[in-house]
Amino acid sequence: PTHNEINACFLRVIFATDGPPPREGASKMLSNNMFTHFLLPSEMQAAALIIGDEVLSGSVVDTNSPWLCKLLHARGVDMVRMEFVRDRKEEIQESVLRLKSMVGQNGIVFTSGGIGPTHDDITYDAIASAFGRKLSVHSETLKRMKAHYDTKGLEVNESRLRMATLPEDCDVLFCEDTWVPLVVVEGVHILPGIPRLFQTMVSAQKHRFEGAQFHAVSLFTSVGEGILAEPLSAVAKKHAGVRIGSYPKGVEGDYKVKIMVEGHDSELVRAAVADVELAVTIDSKEEH
Repeated sequence: PTHNEINACFLRVIFATDGPPPREGASKMLSNNMFTHFLLPSEMQAAALIIGDEVLSGSVVDTNSPWLCKLLHARGVDMVRMEFVRDRKEEIQESVLRLKSMVGQNGIVFTSGGIGPTHDDITYDAIASAFGRKLSVHSETLKRMKAHYDTKGLEVNESRLRMATLPEDCDVLFCEDTWVPLVVVEGVHILPGIPRLFQTMVSAQKHRFEGAQFHAVSLFTSVGEGILAEPLSAVAKKHAGVRIGSYPKGVEGDYKVKIMVEGHDSELVRAAVADVELAVTIDSKEEH
Protein backbone atom coordinates (compact mmCIF):
# COMPACT_ATOMS: atom_id res chain seq x y z
CA PRO A 1 0.00 0.00 0.00
CA THR A 2 1.01 3.62 -0.51
CA HIS A 3 1.70 5.97 2.38
CA ASN A 4 -1.62 7.69 1.74
CA GLU A 5 -3.44 4.37 1.93
CA ILE A 6 -1.63 3.49 5.14
CA ASN A 7 -2.40 6.86 6.68
CA ALA A 8 -6.03 6.64 5.59
CA CYS A 9 -6.59 3.41 7.44
CA PHE A 10 -5.47 5.10 10.64
CA LEU A 11 -7.82 8.08 10.42
CA ARG A 12 -10.07 6.34 12.90
CA VAL A 13 -8.24 5.12 16.01
CA ILE A 14 -9.84 2.84 18.54
CA PHE A 15 -8.67 3.47 22.11
CA ALA A 16 -8.74 0.40 24.36
CA THR A 17 -6.78 -1.47 26.99
CA ASP A 18 -8.28 -4.80 26.02
CA GLY A 19 -11.12 -6.24 24.04
CA PRO A 20 -11.93 -7.89 20.73
CA PRO A 21 -9.60 -7.49 17.77
CA PRO A 22 -10.16 -4.48 15.52
CA ARG A 23 -11.95 -4.85 12.19
CA GLU A 24 -9.73 -5.56 9.22
CA GLY A 25 -8.00 -2.39 8.07
CA ALA A 26 -8.47 -0.61 11.39
CA SER A 27 -5.83 0.24 13.97
CA LYS A 28 -5.82 -0.39 17.66
CA MET A 29 -4.00 1.72 20.17
CA LEU A 30 -3.15 0.16 23.51
CA SER A 31 -2.32 2.60 26.28
CA ASN A 32 -0.75 1.40 29.50
CA ASN A 33 0.54 3.95 32.02
CA MET A 34 3.52 5.79 30.49
CA PHE A 35 3.86 3.95 27.19
CA THR A 36 1.75 3.79 24.09
CA HIS A 37 1.85 1.27 21.26
CA PHE A 38 0.18 1.61 17.89
CA LEU A 39 -0.34 -1.69 16.09
CA LEU A 40 0.07 -1.53 12.32
CA PRO A 41 -1.58 -4.32 10.29
CA SER A 42 1.07 -6.46 8.64
CA GLU A 43 1.21 -9.34 6.22
CA MET A 44 1.14 -11.96 8.96
CA GLN A 45 -0.07 -12.06 12.55
CA ALA A 46 0.48 -14.77 15.15
CA ALA A 47 -0.74 -15.77 18.59
CA ALA A 48 0.32 -18.45 21.05
CA LEU A 49 -1.44 -20.67 23.56
CA ILE A 50 0.66 -22.13 26.38
CA ILE A 51 -1.08 -25.16 27.88
CA GLY A 52 -0.41 -26.80 31.22
CA ASP A 53 -1.33 -26.77 34.89
CA GLU A 54 2.38 -26.97 35.69
CA VAL A 55 3.05 -23.64 33.99
CA LEU A 56 0.21 -21.83 35.74
CA SER A 57 1.24 -23.22 39.14
CA GLY A 58 4.81 -22.02 38.64
CA SER A 59 6.23 -25.54 38.78
CA VAL A 60 7.56 -25.19 35.24
CA VAL A 61 8.80 -21.93 33.73
CA ASP A 62 7.65 -21.35 30.16
CA THR A 63 10.60 -20.48 27.94
CA ASN A 64 8.92 -21.26 24.63
CA SER A 65 6.90 -18.05 24.35
CA PRO A 66 9.77 -15.53 24.66
CA TRP A 67 11.88 -17.60 22.27
CA LEU A 68 8.98 -17.75 19.80
CA CYS A 69 8.30 -14.01 20.04
CA LYS A 70 11.91 -13.20 19.21
CA LEU A 71 12.03 -15.58 16.25
CA LEU A 72 8.77 -14.32 14.76
CA HIS A 73 9.64 -10.67 15.29
CA ALA A 74 12.94 -11.18 13.49
CA ARG A 75 10.95 -12.61 10.58
CA GLY A 76 8.49 -9.70 10.41
CA VAL A 77 5.55 -11.50 12.02
CA ASP A 78 3.35 -9.60 14.49
CA MET A 79 2.73 -11.54 17.71
CA VAL A 80 -0.60 -10.08 18.81
CA ARG A 81 -1.68 -12.22 21.78
CA MET A 82 -0.38 -14.79 24.25
CA GLU A 83 -2.66 -16.87 26.47
CA PHE A 84 -2.05 -19.46 29.19
CA VAL A 85 -4.64 -22.13 30.03
CA ARG A 86 -5.00 -25.15 32.26
CA ASP A 87 -5.25 -28.73 31.04
CA ARG A 88 -8.99 -28.36 30.50
CA LYS A 89 -10.56 -29.30 27.18
CA GLU A 90 -13.16 -26.53 27.17
CA GLU A 91 -10.59 -23.86 28.05
CA ILE A 92 -8.23 -24.98 25.31
CA GLN A 93 -11.06 -24.99 22.76
CA GLU A 94 -12.25 -21.54 23.76
CA SER A 95 -8.78 -20.02 23.68
CA VAL A 96 -7.65 -21.54 20.39
CA LEU A 97 -10.81 -20.40 18.58
CA ARG A 98 -10.50 -16.91 20.02
CA LEU A 99 -6.86 -16.65 18.98
CA LYS A 100 -7.54 -17.98 15.51
CA SER A 101 -10.30 -15.41 15.07
CA MET A 102 -7.92 -12.68 16.19
CA VAL A 103 -5.10 -13.48 13.74
CA GLY A 104 -7.41 -14.08 10.81
CA GLN A 105 -7.57 -16.69 8.08
CA ASN A 106 -3.92 -16.27 7.06
CA GLY A 107 -2.63 -15.90 10.61
CA ILE A 108 -0.84 -18.48 12.73
CA VAL A 109 -1.63 -19.86 16.17
CA PHE A 110 1.01 -21.86 18.04
CA THR A 111 0.18 -24.15 20.94
CA SER A 112 2.72 -25.48 23.40
CA GLY A 113 2.16 -28.52 25.59
CA GLY A 114 -0.33 -31.31 26.15
CA ILE A 115 0.57 -33.79 23.40
CA GLY A 116 2.26 -36.49 25.49
CA PRO A 117 1.04 -39.98 26.49
CA THR A 118 -0.63 -39.25 29.84
CA HIS A 119 -4.25 -38.62 30.82
CA ASP A 120 -3.79 -34.83 31.05
CA ASP A 121 -2.34 -34.57 27.53
CA ILE A 122 -5.53 -33.53 25.77
CA THR A 123 -4.44 -30.89 23.26
CA TYR A 124 -5.03 -32.99 20.13
CA ASP A 125 -8.50 -33.94 21.36
CA ALA A 126 -9.40 -30.37 22.33
CA ILE A 127 -8.28 -28.82 19.04
CA ALA A 128 -9.92 -31.56 16.96
CA SER A 129 -13.21 -30.87 18.77
CA ALA A 130 -12.78 -27.11 18.40
CA PHE A 131 -12.71 -27.49 14.60
CA GLY A 132 -15.31 -30.25 14.38
CA ARG A 133 -12.93 -33.08 13.59
CA LYS A 134 -12.42 -36.61 14.83
CA LEU A 135 -9.19 -38.24 15.99
CA SER A 136 -7.53 -41.16 14.25
CA VAL A 137 -4.14 -42.85 14.22
CA HIS A 138 -1.80 -41.18 11.71
CA SER A 139 0.09 -43.95 9.90
CA GLU A 140 3.30 -42.05 9.10
CA THR A 141 3.59 -40.72 12.64
CA LEU A 142 3.03 -44.22 14.01
CA LYS A 143 5.70 -45.60 11.67
CA ARG A 144 8.23 -43.01 12.83
CA MET A 145 7.32 -43.52 16.46
CA LYS A 146 7.78 -47.30 16.21
CA ALA A 147 11.19 -46.85 14.59
CA HIS A 148 12.20 -44.51 17.41
CA TYR A 149 11.09 -46.82 20.21
CA ASP A 150 12.51 -49.91 18.50
CA THR A 151 15.98 -48.41 18.93
CA LYS A 152 15.28 -48.22 22.67
CA GLY A 153 13.84 -51.70 22.88
CA LEU A 154 10.41 -50.35 23.80
CA GLU A 155 6.93 -51.05 22.50
CA VAL A 156 4.31 -48.62 21.31
CA ASN A 157 1.72 -49.30 23.99
CA GLU A 158 -1.74 -47.74 24.28
CA SER A 159 -0.41 -44.71 26.13
CA ARG A 160 2.26 -43.97 23.52
CA LEU A 161 -0.26 -44.54 20.74
CA ARG A 162 -2.06 -41.40 21.97
CA MET A 163 0.86 -39.38 20.61
CA ALA A 164 0.13 -40.64 17.07
CA THR A 165 -3.63 -40.15 17.32
CA LEU A 166 -4.16 -36.86 15.54
CA PRO A 167 -7.01 -34.69 14.29
CA GLU A 168 -8.26 -35.92 10.93
CA ASP A 169 -7.58 -33.93 7.75
CA CYS A 170 -4.63 -32.13 9.33
CA ASP A 171 -1.28 -31.25 7.82
CA VAL A 172 1.59 -33.16 9.39
CA LEU A 173 5.13 -31.80 9.15
CA PHE A 174 8.30 -33.61 10.18
CA CYS A 175 11.91 -32.63 10.71
CA GLU A 176 15.03 -34.77 10.76
CA ASP A 177 15.80 -34.43 14.46
CA THR A 178 12.65 -35.97 15.95
CA TRP A 179 9.79 -38.30 15.11
CA VAL A 180 7.32 -35.97 16.83
CA PRO A 181 4.99 -34.40 14.25
CA LEU A 182 4.17 -30.72 13.91
CA VAL A 183 0.42 -30.97 13.42
CA VAL A 184 -1.38 -28.08 11.69
CA VAL A 185 -5.15 -27.67 11.85
CA GLU A 186 -6.49 -24.60 10.01
CA GLY A 187 -3.40 -22.57 10.80
CA VAL A 188 -3.10 -23.83 14.37
CA HIS A 189 0.38 -25.33 14.86
CA ILE A 190 0.34 -27.92 17.65
CA LEU A 191 3.69 -28.35 19.36
CA PRO A 192 5.16 -30.10 22.42
CA GLY A 193 5.95 -28.12 25.54
CA ILE A 194 9.50 -29.48 25.86
CA PRO A 195 11.67 -26.49 24.85
CA ARG A 196 14.24 -28.51 22.91
CA LEU A 197 11.55 -30.10 20.75
CA PHE A 198 9.47 -26.95 20.45
CA GLN A 199 12.39 -24.88 19.22
CA THR A 200 13.75 -27.57 16.91
CA MET A 201 10.37 -28.10 15.24
CA VAL A 202 9.54 -24.41 14.82
CA SER A 203 13.03 -23.64 13.51
CA ALA A 204 12.71 -26.40 10.91
CA GLN A 205 9.57 -24.73 9.55
CA LYS A 206 10.49 -21.08 10.04
CA HIS A 207 10.41 -20.44 6.29
CA ARG A 208 6.62 -20.71 6.60
CA PHE A 209 6.47 -17.77 9.01
CA GLU A 210 7.43 -14.54 7.29
CA GLY A 211 5.93 -11.06 7.19
CA ALA A 212 7.10 -7.59 6.24
CA GLN A 213 10.45 -6.72 7.84
CA PHE A 214 10.40 -4.54 10.95
CA HIS A 215 12.42 -1.33 11.08
CA ALA A 216 13.26 0.01 14.53
CA VAL A 217 15.16 2.84 16.18
CA SER A 218 15.94 3.12 19.91
CA LEU A 219 16.34 6.60 21.32
CA PHE A 220 17.85 7.19 24.77
CA THR A 221 17.09 10.16 27.00
CA SER A 222 17.87 11.37 30.50
CA VAL A 223 14.39 12.94 30.67
CA GLY A 224 11.99 11.13 32.99
CA GLU A 225 8.71 9.64 31.78
CA GLY A 226 6.66 12.11 33.78
CA ILE A 227 8.10 14.93 31.67
CA LEU A 228 8.21 13.25 28.26
CA ALA A 229 4.79 11.56 28.49
CA GLU A 230 2.75 14.45 27.07
CA PRO A 231 4.98 15.40 24.11
CA LEU A 232 5.56 11.73 23.29
CA SER A 233 1.82 11.05 23.29
CA ALA A 234 1.36 13.87 20.79
CA VAL A 235 3.98 12.34 18.50
CA ALA A 236 2.37 8.92 18.82
CA LYS A 237 -1.03 10.27 17.82
CA LYS A 238 0.50 11.95 14.77
CA HIS A 239 2.34 8.80 13.68
CA ALA A 240 -0.28 6.11 14.12
CA GLY A 241 1.41 3.92 11.49
CA VAL A 242 4.28 2.99 13.82
CA ARG A 243 4.68 1.64 17.31
CA ILE A 244 6.10 4.03 19.84
CA GLY A 245 6.99 2.71 23.28
CA SER A 246 8.59 4.30 26.35
CA TYR A 247 10.59 2.06 28.68
CA PRO A 248 12.20 3.33 31.90
CA LYS A 249 15.57 1.79 32.74
CA GLY A 250 14.67 1.31 36.39
CA VAL A 251 18.22 1.75 37.69
CA GLU A 252 20.72 4.58 37.58
CA GLY A 253 22.82 4.67 34.45
CA ASP A 254 23.65 6.54 31.28
CA TYR A 255 19.97 7.09 30.44
CA LYS A 256 16.59 7.12 32.18
CA VAL A 257 14.22 6.10 29.39
CA LYS A 258 14.51 4.19 26.14
CA ILE A 259 12.02 5.20 23.46
CA MET A 260 11.44 2.57 20.80
CA VAL A 261 10.04 3.52 17.41
CA GLU A 262 9.17 0.55 15.21
CA GLY A 263 7.17 -0.30 12.13
CA HIS A 264 7.09 -2.14 8.83
CA ASP A 265 7.58 1.03 6.76
CA SER A 266 11.06 2.56 7.11
CA GLU A 267 9.94 5.98 5.88
CA LEU A 268 7.18 6.17 8.48
CA VAL A 269 9.66 5.14 11.17
CA ARG A 270 12.16 7.81 10.14
CA ALA A 271 9.46 10.49 10.14
CA ALA A 272 8.33 9.48 13.62
CA VAL A 273 11.90 9.44 14.93
CA ALA A 274 12.45 12.96 13.62
CA ASP A 275 9.40 14.21 15.50
CA VAL A 276 10.44 12.41 18.70
CA GLU A 277 13.80 14.16 18.49
CA LEU A 278 12.02 17.50 18.16
CA ALA A 279 9.69 16.79 21.09
CA VAL A 280 12.12 15.19 23.56
CA THR A 281 15.79 15.79 24.35
CA ILE A 282 17.55 12.71 23.00
CA ASP A 283 21.09 11.83 24.12
CA SER A 284 21.75 9.01 21.66
CA LYS A 285 20.04 6.57 19.32
CA GLU A 286 20.55 3.19 17.69
CA GLU A 287 19.06 1.72 14.51
CA HIS A 288 18.13 -1.96 14.48
